[in-house]
Amino acid sequence: MSTKWWTQQQAEEILARFGAGPRILFETGYGPSGLPHIGTFCEVARTSWVRRSLSLLRPDLATELYAFSDDMDGLRKVPLNFDAAQRELLEANLARPLCDIPDPLGCCRSYADHNNGELRKMLDRYGFVYTFKSSREQYRGGVFNDGLRAILRSVEAIRGVILPTLTEEKRAAWSPFIPICAGCGRTYTTVVTEYLPERDALRYRCAREFGGRPGCGVEAETTVLDGKVKVGWKVDWALRWFVFGVHYEMYGKDLIESAILSRRIVKILGGEPPVEFVYEMFLDETGSKISKSVGKGITVESWLRYGPQESLALFLFRNPRKARRLSWEAIPRSVDEYLDLLDRSYAGGAERQESELPYVAPALPAEHPYQYGVPFAMLLNLAATLGSDDVDLMVRYVHEYRGAIAASDPFLRRLAQGALRFHAEVVLPGRQGIEFSDPDRDLLRELARFLREPHDEEAIQAEAFALPRARGLEPAQGFKVFYRALCGQDHGPRLGPFVKLMGQERAAAALAAAAEQRPGASAPPA
Repeated sequence: MSTKWWTQQQAEEILARFGAGPRILFETGYGPSGLPHIGTFCEVARTSWVRRSLSLLRPDLATELYAFSDDMDGLRKVPLNFDAAQRELLEANLARPLCDIPDPLGCCRSYADHNNGELRKMLDRYGFVYTFKSSREQYRGGVFNDGLRAILRSVEAIRGVILPTLTEEKRAAWSPFIPICAGCGRTYTTVVTEYLPERDALRYRCAREFGGRPGCGVEAETTVLDGKVKVGWKVDWALRWFVFGVHYEMYGKDLIESAILSRRIVKILGGEPPVEFVYEMFLDETGSKISKSVGKGITVESWLRYGPQESLALFLFRNPRKARRLSWEAIPRSVDEYLDLLDRSYAGGAERQESELPYVAPALPAEHPYQYGVPFAMLLNLAATLGSDDVDLMVRYVHEYRGAIAASDPFLRRLAQGALRFHAEVVLPGRQGIEFSDPDRDLLRELARFLREPHDEEAIQAEAFALPRARGLEPAQGFKVFYRALCGQDHGPRLGPFVKLMGQERAAAALAAAAEQRPGASAPPA
């Protein structure tokens, strides 16, 4: 029975609503207040997968994806990942549009240009097909002018949508427009005092405090056209849907209320809301939502330093409506899930097209690229036992264990290099001192003695079960001791194959050394 992925279900919904049109426009949004993170990348990736499913269903229907950067937003807070001088520069520019703030790193015309450039590099590296759109260009280039006029003529209707969602004290001053002060260049310090639709204009005063600084006191009239004002987030979303004619957009569940309001506002303007998809948020190691404005979270670049990009794609493709913890442990787990998907997909023949593989790895060769039966978790544990950063040494161990493998095999070498880096840069810095009790040392000595004679994988596995049982322990307790001695972790791959991979003599030496380890010391490398 054919599997219908969530992307195909979304494509069918788009066709049911907009299939008669000449093209389908997809949109993703990015706020360049900080560097793009995996959540940003994910939204473009997932939208691109829906676009792919749509093109498979209707190859005759043109599609386009706008990657939109809201770089006219004012800077609300300074991300953590800057030095003192850079933070001082950004703090001095709080509330100014991101596109008007100097680049604190000094390499681009503005802070927004720097972050937009990083976004595009990230998307280009993966090969996404998209059209980049910036808020600055749309506002200041006049693209949004007709939409801004429509908002100005519908101010009271839009206020009627938004005001019931605000507290009493905020209602009187709320406006869909945020003027950019002609005096100080800031946004969140301005208050609209009068609307002048007959002149496409409004009046404002710069009277609010923001970031510890009061408004500059300017009172002025300004046109709403050509980037002299921008609109607030909920209205800006509706503005883009209206002007561009967006047919599909996805967003995190934290924006559900914004989407509901934007849907009502775009109808007031005379437009139609797109098909929408709500996804769950990515969480960091502490369980908090990843935030680019705070500057935390695993980056695309850090993931690709350790695992192939297909493993990242698979992590993003699965369970979009389930919150995912984006911790360091997700990387080796996802790499092995990808390797397992490769095995199952290539073994299944025609079933390959029914799997996730064409989405996460569309350019794979006809032949299986990696059939050695050595999971990434095993390579990672081998990295711990080798005590070396020599990728050739690791590959040689795999050769000895699995037999004929091309010495120049690029996929194996990439995995081996990623495992060595992950162990050195992620595992070791977080590794705590390991202590063994006297009964633990006895177990280690017994298994070390056993390994000094040649045995096959199954015999080693059986002995690892038997030794703790003979002492009245659960096998899981014994395996924890063995893995701690061999690779400094509580768990690992199947012990028999792992011992054969690293070599019985080396494993026996590591176990014996751990048995003699003094309390409070870290386990020595094999």
